[in-house]
Amino acid sequence: MQGFLKPVTTIKPRSTDPTSLRYVRSYLILRLGIGFGGLALPFILVFCDGLLFSGDPFPRDSISAYYYSGMRDLMVGAICSTGVFLLAYKVAERNLDNTLSILAGLAALAAALSPPRLPAGFSPSPLQDLVGNEVTAWTHFVSAVIFITCLSVLCVCFGIREGSRDPQKGKLPPTFWRIYHWVCAGLIAAALLWMGSYELFSHWGPKQTLLFGETLALCAFGASWLLKGLELDTLRGRPAPLQSEQ
Repeated sequence: MQGFLKPVTTIKPRSTDPTSLRYVRSYLILRLGIGFGGLALPFILVFCDGLLFSGDPFPRDSISAYYYSGMRDLMVGAICSTGVFLLAYKVAERNLDNTLSILAGLAALAAALSPPRLPAGFSPSPLQDLVGNEVTAWTHFVSAVIFITCLSVLCVCFGIREGSRDPQKGKLPPTFWRIYHWVCAGLIAAALLWMGSYELFSHWGPKQTLLFGETLALCAFGASWLLKGLELDTLRGRPAPLQSEQ
């Protein structure tokens, strides 16, 4: 059991074996896709809803509110795909990254498939009819909090590992990447606190506080994962050698 809570603190140099590189490149491309999705999703939902479906209100109060818009299928599909990726991300390993990824993946799927609180004028879904609007709303809310929290801790883990790398020629120093990923983690945590204070203190603040907070969290997550996968030398099939090897 302890193995599932053990953080990974080091990273091995990328293999130069052509067969291994093909798998690593595919893995990095998936990371890029998840990172780009995290950055783009909030803006796609907001602007496509306004342009294609005359979203009212514009923008809506939260990302969850887009479940009851013309962008619902895209929102649910994007979050589900992220959840499936996170479930498979470290599934063959036994460490804290794997545990956090599995929790985040399950939470993402639960949040995507559990409708948020039903607005006035909308008919309940079959799931809401089956278990009740309150149950699905709370499942959606708690799952979203778990999902975002796990993403923040994963960014901390990224920083620990990236900071332990040996320097490589032509790349930014490991200290930069440690700080970069920790800043992303801090932004996600700050977004959670901001949204939590808004909910606890009688919705004090802008009406779209939840939308702004969720957008900040997703963009910080996306930025961390996007640059974590943007290893251009490996993507091109030519991993940079360690400085100590030169």
